[in-house]
Amino acid sequence: MASYFVPTVVQTTIPNTDMTPLERLVLSHIFDAEPDGDGLYFFAEESPDECIEVDAVELRAAHQDSVGFDSSLDSIVAERLAESAAADTHIELDLTVTSWATIFQDVVRRSPTLKEVAVAAAFTCSRMLRDGFGGMATLITADAIRSCATDEMIAQFREGAAATTAPRSHVLLRFDEAKMGTMIGEVVACDGALTRLSPDAVSCDDIHAACLAVVAATDLTEERGSALFKAALGAIGNAARRLAEEGKEGRREKE
Repeated sequence: MASYFVPTVVQTTIPNTDMTPLERLVLSHIFDAEPDGDGLYFFAEESPDECIEVDAVELRAAHQDSVGFDSSLDSIVAERLAESAAADTHIELDLTVTSWATIFQDVVRRSPTLKEVAVAAAFTCSRMLRDGFGGMATLITADAIRSCATDEMIAQFREGAAATTAPRSHVLLRFDEAKMGTMIGEVVACDGALTRLSPDAVSCDDIHAACLAVVAATDLTEERGSALFKAALGAIGNAARRLAEEGKEGRREKE
């Protein structure tokens, strides 16, 4: 029977002061943890653990020391502690609903220094199965948890390849209002009799209204037809040259 693994590396060192005692304890059971300066480097050689068993005394103390912090772990652990008996030496935590990514996001949201946590994972298997290999990158910020697996990347590559073989459209003219300020300055400078207004007196709304009017009144059908005709001639010429070259190559191979 095949065994699947997800070796995972948290590329961002997490400062000790940014984690609550409860988060530090739980994350150190989900992952292996090594000191890295003033923080911890988290990693999992096989896979992050989703169901962990924590010493009951340590868990109660860490939960008590983390009161008052905005952390999703607080309610989960509080519920498990309420369900446990006083004689229990260890308490199991099921973190399949609240993942390690959510815990890291809580840390980022409170941290005065961390802007993100980057995580890289590999999908491996004890047998060479098609679905047993790949990877995933995760970027955790205060606003979102973004992940992309290799399967998604391959799907994006397929979409890109399909797009390159489909007929494409081309922009012949782009009417950019951002260029109008320079043009207005040049018009006023060239024709002093046109107006006494300073170019700065022309507002963005004035420019926008004028551009809309010009676009509505302009017909580029003739120019578009001319461009299509020239492109057709060019495509025919390209095909003729390509076929001639292919014919030469074919004759060389026969010789």
